[in-house]
Amino acid sequence: MSLYEWNLVSPQARFVGLGNYQALLRDPLFGQLLQQSLLYMALAALGNFLLPFALALLTLQTAGRWAELYQSLLFTPTAVAVSVASLVWIYLYLPAAGPLAKAFNAVGLPAPNFLSDPQFALYAVSLVANWKFLGFHYLIALAGLKALPKEVLEAARVDGAVGWTFLYRVLVPLLSPTLVFLFLSALASALDYAFVPIDVMTQGGPFGRSSNLMYAVYQEAFRYFRAGMAAALAVLLTLGMAFLIVGQVRLLEGRRTYG
Repeated sequence: MSLYEWNLVSPQARFVGLGNYQALLRDPLFGQLLQQSLLYMALAALGNFLLPFALALLTLQTAGRWAELYQSLLFTPTAVAVSVASLVWIYLYLPAAGPLAKAFNAVGLPAPNFLSDPQFALYAVSLVANWKFLGFHYLIALAGLKALPKEVLEAARVDGAVGWTFLYRVLVPLLSPTLVFLFLSALASALDYAFVPIDVMTQGGPFGRSSNLMYAVYQEAFRYFRAGMAAALAVLLTLGMAFLIVGQVRLLEGRRTYG
C-alpha cells in the first residue's frame, strides 16, 4: 500500500512507486517527528529504565509493611486504564484551576500552560506515559534483583565491595541481562506508550509538537485519509523498531553467560 496513493474510500488506488517515501523524506515535518520520537525514547529511558531500577534498589533497602506499601503505590498507576490516567492528568495540568497551577502560584511562579505550550506539551505527555507504565518496568527490575544469587553478593561484600563499587562492579554486571532487556524494552515501547495520552490530551498539538511517528501514522490514515503515506511512514517506523529488536537480541545473546 505504501506504493499507492489511496484515500481509503475510492475503489481504485493510484500507483506512485516510491513517491510516498520521497515526499516523506523531503517533508520538514518528518524530521520534526523523528526528533520528537527520539526525545520520547530518551525520556522513556529515564522514566522506564533508570527510575524503575533506582526504585527497585531502594525497595530492597526498605523492610516490613513500608516495603509492601511502597510497592503497591508504585504499581497502582499500571492498574489504571491509560485513557483514565490521561484524563486525570488533564485535570492536574489545568492552566488556572489545576493543582499544579495552584502549586506554582503558591510559591510565586507563573504556571506554564502544560498542554498548550509547544515547549512543555511533549514533556507533559511523556510524563503521563512514563508514570502510567513505571510500575511494570519497576516489577521487572525488582524481580531481577531478587533473583540474583545471595552467596555471590555476600562474598563480594566480605571482600570489601560497598557503595558505588558494589553497584558498578558487582550488581550491574550480574544484572546486565535484565538491564539490557529493560532498557531496550523502554525504548521500543516508548512511542506505543505515548499513543493514547497524545490522543486524549493533545491530539499531537500544539503545532504537532507533542506528536511522534506512531501517532502520525494514525493521523495520516484515519484523519487525513492518506493511506499510502501512512503505510510508507509505518514501513519506516517498522524498520526502525526492527533495528532495535535485533540489537536487543544480539545484546542479550552476548550476555547469556550471566543468566
